[in-house]
Amino acid sequence: MKDAPVTAATPAATATATPGFAHLRALRRIAGPGGALAAALVLSACAHSQASKFDVDAFLRGSDTALPEVLGNPDFLKATQVPQRDCATLLQSADSGALEDLPASNTTRGPAWVFHPKGATDKVWLVVGQANGERSCHGPLPADAMKTLTERAKG
Repeated sequence: MKDAPVTAATPAATATATPGFAHLRALRRIAGPGGALAAALVLSACAHSQASKFDVDAFLRGSDTALPEVLGNPDFLKATQVPQRDCATLLQSADSGALEDLPASNTTRGPAWVFHPKGATDKVWLVVGQANGERSCHGPLPADAMKTLTERAKG
């Protein structure tokens, strides 16, 4: 027994010593030599869990939330941003919906709009202009909350 390989007992011993990391070992076994895949999956899960911690609905419906705060809140923008490719697709067709101008609230940020997609009256998308001329899309967002914020901003 002295010469028996230790590797057979090592995974079980490790699993009991660090039960919270069993999923990481499983990913490592699945990925095999492609450890980068496992790392990417773990980082993706971490990024998603961080974004999902921001309560978008509560933030938008807050009685003291104002449109400039929404447009300038990096946590909100990060939690709701869609990939640039999806944003371009959303805005590409004039038949897909209508853009509503939002009141100017931050000249350094650039213009912002609410996109109302056809056939979806309960959801809207926030389109934010960047200083470099690009646009980012955020959503879907509750239409009623965004309408309240827009009306508050207009006075």
